[in-house]
Amino acid sequence: MKKSLSLLLLANALLLPLSAHALEVLPNFNPNVIVLDAAFTDLRTFTGPEGIQRFLESKGSVLANTSPDFLVKLGEPDSVSLKQTLDDPEPNLGRLRTAAEIIWDAGQSSGMNPQVILVTLQKEQGLIGDVDPSRLQRALNHAMGFDCPDSSGCGNLFPGFYYQLFGNVDTQGNRYLGATKSLMKSFVTPGGRGPTIAGLPAHVGQNITVANTLGDYFGIPALQTVTIGNAATAALYRYTPHVFNGNYNFWKFFTSWFKYPNGTLIRSTADDTVYIISDGALRRVPTFVSVARQLGLGTAITASPTEISGYPIGPTYGPVDDTVISLNGQFYVFIDSVKHPASSFVLTKRKLDPAMILPISPADADLFETGTQLTPPDGTVLKTPSSADVYLVDGGMLKKYSAFTFKQFKASKLLQILPAEEVALYPKQGYVAPMNGTLIKSLNGDGIYLMSDERRLPLTPELFKNRGYSKKNVVALTTDEEIASIPVGPPATPKDDTFFLLDTELFIFTSGAKHPIFPFVAKQRGIKADYAFEASIASTWPDGIAISPKDGTVLRGKTDSTTYVVIKGQLRALTSQLFKLLGFNPKKTLTVDDGEIAALAKGPYAEPPENTYFQAQGGEVYVFMHDTKRRIYPFVAKQRGMTPDYAFTADQVNDWTLGDPVAPREGTLLRADNASAIYLVSNGKLRPLSTLAFAKRGYNVKKVLTVPAADMSAFPKGDAIAK
Repeated sequence: MKKSLSLLLLANALLLPLSAHALEVLPNFNPNVIVLDAAFTDLRTFTGPEGIQRFLESKGSVLANTSPDFLVKLGEPDSVSLKQTLDDPEPNLGRLRTAAEIIWDAGQSSGMNPQVILVTLQKEQGLIGDVDPSRLQRALNHAMGFDCPDSSGCGNLFPGFYYQLFGNVDTQGNRYLGATKSLMKSFVTPGGRGPTIAGLPAHVGQNITVANTLGDYFGIPALQTVTIGNAATAALYRYTPHVFNGNYNFWKFFTSWFKYPNGTLIRSTADDTVYIISDGALRRVPTFVSVARQLGLGTAITASPTEISGYPIGPTYGPVDDTVISLNGQFYVFIDSVKHPASSFVLTKRKLDPAMILPISPADADLFETGTQLTPPDGTVLKTPSSADVYLVDGGMLKKYSAFTFKQFKASKLLQILPAEEVALYPKQGYVAPMNGTLIKSLNGDGIYLMSDERRLPLTPELFKNRGYSKKNVVALTTDEEIASIPVGPPATPKDDTFFLLDTELFIFTSGAKHPIFPFVAKQRGIKADYAFEASIASTWPDGIAISPKDGTVLRGKTDSTTYVVIKGQLRALTSQLFKLLGFNPKKTLTVDDGEIAALAKGPYAEPPENTYFQAQGGEVYVFMHDTKRRIYPFVAKQRGMTPDYAFTADQVNDWTLGDPVAPREGTLLRADNASAIYLVSNGKLRPLSTLAFAKRGYNVKKVLTVPAADMSAFPKGDAIAK
């Protein structure tokens, strides 16, 4: 996650001359409120992934690319179980998704407005524009800037467009939140979770001082104090703890792209033309569409041509999909605001009533592009009486069956006969691909492929052996034209839990990625390679985090002074006090290369033993019990005679899970210093006492402890005692 630069770097930055192209800061920028809370969680800003796709296309974004080769670059894993673990709403889709679909699904899964994701993609890597091809894969791998602190290089758990948004798991199954869930976790924390102040998370209403990254804007201070105005702003400052350039750029892109919400009607003062905001673009609304969609034109906002020019102009806003019109005796059906010629047969198959025809003038009809001849619904199988060729309607195209795929899909049960002249009008493209998992080769070639998501993945002899395939199951397609029509994907991957060598390095392939196994880990775990794969093949497989040493291993780098203990597959840092408290032996500490330490998954600081009493930097006293740190407020410490035995820094203490504070002794009476209500401590909870109960139980007001209201609010409350 983004972190601020060190003060040393900032001091050096101040010595540099201002950029010759320094920009002026827009006057209406408010660093205290970057974006409204309601906007941060608005899931209605796009009509779906297709709306995001249109937005990307309007911006000329590299992410609008939907070619199979580009989708591979997004790094979506094959593992259904991994995607289920990451709360992916489409784990079983059976194909690679476009960037727009991944953005939509990440927004739906996390509860975040997809506009926030789009703006972050631009702020961090410029992906909503065009990207230099030489840095494209790196930009995709670190798309959200997640796990990429300003002060060091990016980590190795989240590289990949998909993993940046959805998160990842390590080889021990520990789940790590991605950018969207991490931002939303900060947002939903009561008061919003922002950067740390004195080691504790900041919240709404607090002042924070952050360091700026200098360079683009004129007159920006190295340090800047802001007051967190809402939960969304707290989350954004926690993600990127500086005003410039990060959060200012976020605001600039967000307000310029998404000033008005989806569905806003805007009337131009120049010519009275009405537009609608749809997926971030302005789309003209013809009169017949406003009537058909029952749009209230009286609610339109008036805007000048200058203001309107700030928006990309999208295609003319059309009627709802499947609206039927008739022009010069020809039926047309609107799909995504494009009118497609259609026959009576297609209208019937699509269950469209020709009697429900929308009146339209030729002039209005000319505002819309005429598309290809509309096919029957996807999944229709058809042929003509005079030809043996059989087709499947797929994505609005006719794909030809071979004898093998016709039999494999049992298509004969669905076959329909259409006139040759009508089938001739339908657009055609390639062949029906064999089912996922089918092994294929060309009739005259030696190469064997595995079918996956309508792509053929090359199988080397070693991979063929690894997957346990038999050559008797390989299907030879009858024409070179058929196999050539199937796009070639990346090489197939080995089966899960395959140990293999790549050159001289040892890996395991699991959860859709290859994970390095360092020599000391291989020796410790008794791991040996079963296969050796070519570098040209294995280098195409996604990289995963390194396999951890056994739990309980204590290790350190050759030059890095930090010592770690492995707990649940994560390296947990040890202070000298924790090392002694946990009873570790210095003679049994492994020393390994710093690069190996850097590659292993890290967790929070190791936790102290049960019943450790300690003081945090800042003076708070805690006891570590039941895997949590429990605050001991001063009046409780005095009452119970509790004193700290150790002291830890704020960074260490903040890593440990916070539990309920240690309650006062049973039977204690207390009240807050700003309220009159009196509570009785019963079973570790504060139970409010009614006046009647206080009197009937013979309590004495002189025995009531008065404590700070902030301390009182931290204790769990029980049911009231009425009598």
